[in-house]
Amino acid sequence: EQQCVTIAKAGMHVTLNARCSVLAAANPIYGNFDPSLDLAKNIGLPDSLLSRFDLVYVVRDLTTEEIDRKIATQVLRQCSMRGGAEGRRRGVEEIHSSILERRQEADK
Repeated sequence: EQQCVTIAKAGMHVTLNARCSVLAAANPIYGNFDPSLDLAKNIGLPDSLLSRFDLVYVVRDLTTEEIDRKIATQVLRQCSMRGGAEGRRRGVEEIHSSILERRQEADK
């Protein structure tokens, strides 16, 4: 091994010593992770590059229409509440109680 990692991104070329940690992230090439394909094909990286990482974690967003609808409803509620508050800042206690109320509504 060369004991270094070279990264070329946004016109910058950086060489890092191997004693540092390298954390990388990648999105699936077609926007959705396909469990029938192997990791290299899902993210479009060659096996030779993936083999240099000691650990590889796949984080997937497994949602259903019901969960997506709850999230969208919550976001819309927050946006509509923001406009009605006339730009005032809310305190930590008020935000905390609002979060608890939303969680209780989501659990129903």
